[in-house]
Amino acid sequence: MKPNKRKHWLRSLPKPAFVQRLEDRLLDFLDWIAPVVDWVGDQAEKYKAASDAVPPPSEHLVKKRKVSTERLTVTLFLLFLTVMTVLALWLPIRPTWSDLENRTLTEFPTPTVTGVLSGEFFDDINTWFADTFPLRERFLGVQNTVESLYGFQSHKVVGDVAEGDAIPETARTDTDVSQSEDTEPAADTSAAENASVTEEADASSGAEEEEPAEEEPAAEEPVTDDDDITAADVQTLGALLVIKDAAYEYYNFVQDTADDYIDLVNRAAALLEGQSTVYDLVVPNSMDICVSEKIRSGINTSDQQAALNYLYSSMSNQVQTVNVYDLLSEHEAAGECLYFRTDHHWTALGAYYAYTAFAEAAGKEAAALEDYQAYTFEGFTGSFYRETESAAMLANPDTVYAYGPASTNSILLTQDDGSHLSYSIISDGDTLSASNKYLSFIGGDNPFSVIENPDLTDGSAVMVIKESYGNCFVPFLVENYQYVYVVDFRYIADVDSRKLSELAEDCDVDDVVFVHSISVTRDSSNVKKMASFVG
Repeated sequence: MKPNKRKHWLRSLPKPAFVQRLEDRLLDFLDWIAPVVDWVGDQAEKYKAASDAVPPPSEHLVKKRKVSTERLTVTLFLLFLTVMTVLALWLPIRPTWSDLENRTLTEFPTPTVTGVLSGEFFDDINTWFADTFPLRERFLGVQNTVESLYGFQSHKVVGDVAEGDAIPETARTDTDVSQSEDTEPAADTSAAENASVTEEADASSGAEEEEPAEEEPAAEEPVTDDDDITAADVQTLGALLVIKDAAYEYYNFVQDTADDYIDLVNRAAALLEGQSTVYDLVVPNSMDICVSEKIRSGINTSDQQAALNYLYSSMSNQVQTVNVYDLLSEHEAAGECLYFRTDHHWTALGAYYAYTAFAEAAGKEAAALEDYQAYTFEGFTGSFYRETESAAMLANPDTVYAYGPASTNSILLTQDDGSHLSYSIISDGDTLSASNKYLSFIGGDNPFSVIENPDLTDGSAVMVIKESYGNCFVPFLVENYQYVYVVDFRYIADVDSRKLSELAEDCDVDDVVFVHSISVTRDSSNVKKMASFVG
């Protein structure tokens, strides 16, 4: 009755027609909703009354439920322990190789009387048990993921990235190409901690893969944001800058080592004058090509473009320099993948563009990329992943794209023990472990290798002086030369005592090409090895 009285009283007041219509609809809605509200209230009262009528559980029932819950918890815990024990003791599923650490895991120890009595045998069993625990790497990955959510860093930090020397803006004026054979480059004390780690051997071919230098950046200012990259995305881990699911290697310019490198290349050109043309192709690493200058300006890494300009401008006129910095930057800016995200090497596509620059400098016609046999190997997690154990990198591995010459896929390797092995220029990366797929290129790092193009008979020959960066560069040269000789300056002395000029003369090479990462030019150990080979 009350709503009707209110409606009557309101409707008795004079008002415009549109207000009257709005008022009528509102009051009609109130008349409709009132029974619904009453029904909901009635149901709530009935539910409360029913709840009040239920007696509380007896003390015996409460105790019984508590005991049942405890028994279930203990049962589940014991079941978990049983499953983990069976898993741990099931020998067939224990791993023998670690992709993460790129090494063979500990083997079960052989018992000896002395070892058992001294307790050493049981210590070795503990080491074997922990090292080969099933799914160990998965558990480590879960641990790293959980820790990353709380901002923890579980990575081992070794050494420091020394502050790079100031890079001269002008070329050297005292270039000396008459260095005697017994003169060694000056020791590089500032970068002694940063020498490259010798690569692990591949069981199938004696091939090896280079590890990035282990370094820790000096104290730095916070990295500024860059487009969609936030400061939280950027971490500095050892010698690496990590941004989301990619890592980049630091570079610090070292004046003395750079000068020693200039001297050895100039000396090589002087020794080969009239016999072979010397080319120098130093490859910048991904830090300068893939990371914006805005981010690089806030961290302790030297300007690679300035360093390359100094190196090349200081070389003699006998050296044909091939500067690919701008070329790689241009293609990277266009969205092409020139460097791996999980590994310190460049990709075969980056090497192809460098090959086109070399071909132009050498007066050769570069073969088109589509003229090569294309290969695809998925699931590559390289040296950067092993350094960081990044869950993001593991979830987004690289794909290795390889390009083999159409003329042949055969290469003759001289391995580090002096034996010879007929192998493939591009081998099947699907048969290699996730961390070793870069070994698909020319069988990895071997002291000396030879490729012969059966389609050419002009006697043309090139010799590549390289470390692992040169591996994916070599296949492109096969289409321009009848013979391609590959020398890894780090290992050649193990199997051949000849110096560069003698080896080049014996092989009758037209061109000698130095191809390697810019990191080599700041590493006194590698520069010494290269200088020793040059003589």
